[in-house]
Amino acid sequence: MLFKKDKKTKKTTSTKKATKPSKAVKKAKKIVDAPKVEKKKNIKTQMNTSSSDSKVYFGALGGMGDKIGCNLYLYGTRGEWIIVDMGIGFPTERMAGAEYVIPDSSFLRVIKDRVKAILLTHSHEDHYGAIPYLWQEVRCPIYGTAFALKMLENKLAENDLLGKVPMKKVSKDGAHFKLGAFDIEYFHFTHSIPQSNGIIIRTEQGNILHTGDWKFDPEPLMDKTSDMGTLKKLAKEGVLAVMCDSTNSLVNEHSRSEAEVVSELEKVVKGIKEGKVVITCFATNAVRIETVSKIATATGRKLVILGRSMETIIDIAKSEGYLKDLEYISAEDAYKLDDKKALYLCTGTQGEPRSVLTRVSANEYADLKLHHGDTVIFSSKIIPGNEESILAVQNNLSKMGVNVITTLDNPKIHASGHGSKPELEELYNLLKPQILIPVHGEAIHLFRNAKIGQECKIKNVQIIGNGDFIEIEDGKAPKVVEVIPTGEIIIDGTRHISATNDVFSARRKINYNGAVFASLTLNKSGLVGKPEVSSFGVFETDSTGMIKSAIVNEIKATIKNLSKKELQNDERIREITVASIRRVIRDLMDKKPPISVHIVHI
Repeated sequence: MLFKKDKKTKKTTSTKKATKPSKAVKKAKKIVDAPKVEKKKNIKTQMNTSSSDSKVYFGALGGMGDKIGCNLYLYGTRGEWIIVDMGIGFPTERMAGAEYVIPDSSFLRVIKDRVKAILLTHSHEDHYGAIPYLWQEVRCPIYGTAFALKMLENKLAENDLLGKVPMKKVSKDGAHFKLGAFDIEYFHFTHSIPQSNGIIIRTEQGNILHTGDWKFDPEPLMDKTSDMGTLKKLAKEGVLAVMCDSTNSLVNEHSRSEAEVVSELEKVVKGIKEGKVVITCFATNAVRIETVSKIATATGRKLVILGRSMETIIDIAKSEGYLKDLEYISAEDAYKLDDKKALYLCTGTQGEPRSVLTRVSANEYADLKLHHGDTVIFSSKIIPGNEESILAVQNNLSKMGVNVITTLDNPKIHASGHGSKPELEELYNLLKPQILIPVHGEAIHLFRNAKIGQECKIKNVQIIGNGDFIEIEDGKAPKVVEVIPTGEIIIDGTRHISATNDVFSARRKINYNGAVFASLTLNKSGLVGKPEVSSFGVFETDSTGMIKSAIVNEIKATIKNLSKKELQNDERIREITVASIRRVIRDLMDKKPPISVHIVHI
C-alpha cells in the first residue's frame, strides 16, 4: 500500500521517501516550462488605434459558432478596449488527453496596453475559467460580483496568481461606473448561478446590451427575478445593439421555472419506494442544489453531497448569504442510514472522466456503491459533444440494474438557465434595438437567434464568427472591418499548444491503432544480439510470441542486406526497419500503428 494513516496526526503520509528531481529533470523542466505558449500569430490591426475614433468595434476570440464555451468578447472605442468574459471550453475527442481549451490570445498582446478591464457577467467556467491562463497577456483589473470573484480566487490560487490579479467588486444589486470612454452598468439577470448579470455599455454611438447568460424566471427560487425595471429604462433611452446569448434559441417553449422543478422532482423522489436515490446536476448549478435540499426535507431524507467541486460552490454560496438553511451529511454518516432516509447529490451529468457519478458507474467510488433497484436521476441537459460519455455512464448504471431517469423520461426534472425563443422575443420586442449580434452558441444557435431577431423586426441582424470584428455606428448597418486570425489553444499539462499540433494526431493514431517500438544495437558489422520489440495495444495477446518473432526475423533479414556504409546511416536504418515492421503487421493483422525505432551504436 502506497499510503497509510498516521494514528497520531490523522494525516495521510507516504511510506516512501519523496525523491527530489535530478539536475537533468530540473534543466529539462525549465526548457519545457519556458515557452508556455506556442509562438503567437503576427497580428497587425488598424482598428480603434486613435483616441479620436468614436466608432464602436466589437468582436469575439471565442464563443461564436464553433462550440459552447471559450467566451471572450471585445469592445473598442476611442483607442481603448474592454473585455467581457474570458472563458474555457472543453476538448473534443480529437484533442486526446487535453484538459481545457482556451481562445488564442494573440490579438490581446497587440492591444494589451489599451485594455481597461475584464468584465465578468457571471461565474461559470466557460465565462471566467481562462483568466488564470490569459490574464498575464493584458494585466488589467477584473470586475465582477463577490460570488464571481470568489469563484475566480479558487482558480487563481490553483495557478499561483492569488493576490497578483487586481479585482474590483461589483454590487450584486447593480453598479454604474466609467472605464475610459465606456460607461458601464451592471444589472441582475436570472441564471442557474447567483449574481449573474447583464452589462449595459454606453458609448458615444449609443447603448449596447451584452446579456451574458440569462432567462426570465418568475419564480427563480434562489436569487432575484431579472431586473425588468432597468431593461424598461434602457428601452426608453434607446438601444443601439444587443449582443445576446443564443444557447436556447432552438427551444420553442418558455424556459421552465425552477419552482416547477422542485415540484416535479419531489413527486419523482416520493414515488421511489426501494433502494438508494441519487440526483446528479452541474456542480455550479447552485439553484439546483437548493432545489434538491428542499426535496430532501420534503421527503424526510438527509442530503448527502458527493464531489469536492459541489462542496466548493456550497461554501461560496453560504458565504454570500445563499443556501442558509442547507444542511448535509458526509458519505460516512450516510452509511448508517436506511436507503430510504438518504438523498445523494453528486457531480457527473456530462460523463466527465473523474466526476463522482462516472466513478460510481465504474464501481470505483468507495463512498457510494449502487446496486440493483437503486435510482439515478439526471437533472440536467446534454451539452452537445458529450453524448457518448453520458451514454457510457448511463449504460454502466443500467448494467448494474440501476433505474436511470433522464429528461427524456420526464422533461420537468430540469430547468435550463438560458432564455428560449419566447424570452428572446420578449427581450427584443421590449428593447427594439437597431442591431442584433447573436453570441454564445454553435452556428445553428446563432442562426436561429438571428432568425428570431428578424421576425421581431430588428433592422440589422449580423452573424459573425470568431475573429470577425465589426464596426458599429448609430444609424448605420454594422459591417465587418477586419478578420483577426484566431483559434484554440489547448491546456495540455503545463503546456499551452495549438489544437492543430501534431501531438494530438499522434495520440489519436495510438488510440486507434496502438504503437510499436523497436530497439536495435549495431556495430560496424551489423546487429548485435536480436532486436527488442514491444508494443502498446497491438499484439498484447496470446499470439504475441508469433508476431514478435516474425517482426524480429524480418528486421534481422533487412539489416543483414545493408552495406557497411548504410550501417552508418541511422536515417536509412530507421526507414527500412519501420518498413519491415509495417509489412509484418499489415500482413498478419491488417493494422497501421505508429512505429518508433531506437538505434544504439557500439
